[in-house]
Amino acid sequence: MQRAEVPAAPLAAAAVDEDRELVEQARGGDAGAFEALVRRYQGWVFTLALRMVGNRAEAEDVAQEVFLKAYRGLAGFKAASRFTTWLYAIASHHCLNHLQARSRRSAPAGRGRSHAESDAPVAVERLPDGAPRADALLERTDFVRIVQAEMTHLTEEHRLILVLRDIQGLSYEDIARTLGLELGTVRSRLHRARMEMKARLTPYL
Repeated sequence: MQRAEVPAAPLAAAAVDEDRELVEQARGGDAGAFEALVRRYQGWVFTLALRMVGNRAEAEDVAQEVFLKAYRGLAGFKAASRFTTWLYAIASHHCLNHLQARSRRSAPAGRGRSHAESDAPVAVERLPDGAPRADALLERTDFVRIVQAEMTHLTEEHRLILVLRDIQGLSYEDIARTLGLELGTVRSRLHRARMEMKARLTPYL
């Protein structure tokens, strides 16, 4: 899958309207309209999948499955909603389901590739207060590997909310709509995820 640039959040009103028009055209059988939506958001979906599953090949498969689900579910999309919120919900839940399925079929300890050896890039620009400058930390390739490894110890729900907010840049409101959570729940989960990451990374700073 050829990946596009990750769209900025939140989307401009014009883009929201264009998305709705493309959805209506796709519902009417216009394959090109849905392909346009894929091109617009495949970068975002792939990045989310990569951050969550930690493996590029798996992330490619997950992203394709997300768009297949979206295409098959177009009839259920409500025109009053944002396409991005609907798509992000599909992607988020599919990533969680994928991780749960992988956990059930995981090989015995000591076999296979460790999550700590993931090829997923890691953003360190939003480290806890008091941490060294991100550009200095990026020069430490060992620290990037440490962040990757420590993120895998978060619960899947905490990892997802951390990725959505601190890496993908979604607003609290968009995250709440995407995951079907109360705004207070989003804030509390994100706070706990950040505090856990701070505790895990502090010994290395």
